[in-house]
Amino acid sequence: MDRFARTITFDSPHFPRHDRDAELANAEEMYGYALASHIGEKLAERGTTVTAFIAEDWGWYCEIRLPETAIAYGVMAEGETNGFIIQFVPHKPYVRKLFRKIDISEPLAQLQDDVFAILQAAPSSSPPVWSEG
Repeated sequence: MDRFARTITFDSPHFPRHDRDAELANAEEMYGYALASHIGEKLAERGTTVTAFIAEDWGWYCEIRLPETAIAYGVMAEGETNGFIIQFVPHKPYVRKLFRKIDISEPLAQLQDDVFAILQAAPSSSPPVWSEG
């Protein structure tokens, strides 16, 4: 399994719709801001700052700035379920910028590990699970 192509599934009734979920393009079908911001708060306690929570058509894009680029985690849930999908961007251990290849494997792996640990400690119906993404 490719570490950088994985997603996390997570079930919890403790992160309901939030007023900011109305910003999503598919707000009537999706939500996830409460969990996205919870992860952001817990990442800050670990020394990682989420610089932006951006509403997309697929869920919440939560950006973390690095010196030369950015990495992110995405959070979404559909309908009235308590099932969340957390994904990571990019899906490769590097990004290309102009004619350079920037290795982001270490900060991306750390983000994945931190988010998984945060979800393990969060109130949930079942523990978080890694899956192919």
